[in-house]
Amino acid sequence: MRIVNWNIEWMNNWFVGNNQVAFESKYEPRGGRGQIDSVKDLCKRVASTITNLNPDVLTIQEGPSDHREMALFVEKYLANKYEIYGAGRGYINNPPKLQGGSQKNYILVKKDGKFTNCIIPRDSNTDALHDSWESDVEGTLIPIEYKFTRSPVVVEGTCSGKTVRIMTLHTKSKYVHGQQEMWEDESKKPKFIKSAMENRRRIASEAMRARQYLDDLVEENPLALLVVTGDLNDGPGHDYFEKRYLSHNVTDILLGSTYRPNLLFIHAFLDRVPVDDRYTAIFDDFIDGIDNRPILLDHILVSPVLSLHSIVTNAGIAHEEFDNECDNNKPNDREKMPSDHRPVFVDLNLGNDD
Repeated sequence: MRIVNWNIEWMNNWFVGNNQVAFESKYEPRGGRGQIDSVKDLCKRVASTITNLNPDVLTIQEGPSDHREMALFVEKYLANKYEIYGAGRGYINNPPKLQGGSQKNYILVKKDGKFTNCIIPRDSNTDALHDSWESDVEGTLIPIEYKFTRSPVVVEGTCSGKTVRIMTLHTKSKYVHGQQEMWEDESKKPKFIKSAMENRRRIASEAMRARQYLDDLVEENPLALLVVTGDLNDGPGHDYFEKRYLSHNVTDILLGSTYRPNLLFIHAFLDRVPVDDRYTAIFDDFIDGIDNRPILLDHILVSPVLSLHSIVTNAGIAHEEFDNECDNNKPNDREKMPSDHRPVFVDLNLGNDD
């Protein structure tokens, strides 16, 4: 079974919106990196990347706010081959209000794929992911009610007769409006650092809440087959703020505590990818003064029982499939690429059928 994760940048802006289920002809992504002159051409390149990767399960971040818009993309560009879960789809009754506004998480499941009998589980632990919890995300030493910025989506199904649960996340962004100007202006720099730390506290809080959910599942069933995917807005190592202001590394939180080794998750592809290729996005880093810095923001983590190499048969970052859909003849950097993130994938062998 192949699971692919992809942050497909600002899919919501592909569509007209205002309850009209139709594509725009062109749009301008956030960040001032140039206009997309043809949404149709972009959709084709995104769909070609997905088709070439051929996932049984595709987890998506930055999906459209309206599930009908995702259904339109799947129908027109993916030959209607995928069932859609998230943003109001896949819930049998009483769907929760999903956080995320114009950036929703989705899970697409191939209709004739190896992941079958798929549902969104409605157990109390999973439903509670949509509830608030107390956290001092503002740094005032007073905990407040807080929710995931973008609600996780969880599905459960079977592969080779075994039950597998998949969770996808998109944690709070580190972005601060006007951040570079604030960083370079000594009078505004303290305000930027305060906002940057608030964002990191939110990311850390979301990671800790997700990890609590995973702990509960593995404690209940040590043989649970669990996969966590997503854009975590963080990667290996410690950045400027983590070194100086004692903020948390998000992936370390999600992987689990070394004091409970039986609950530790494993990064699916990190040790399978050469060091120079361990990136899923390239952004200018004005903090360290590095232009076009490769960073690893997108991850796939697997539960202890899935960590064996006999089960994880292949995993990595889809550089080749991504590069094949880049067009260097396009007039601006953003339009050259199908997204500003590269997909990541894992192949699981759970039985003879795989």
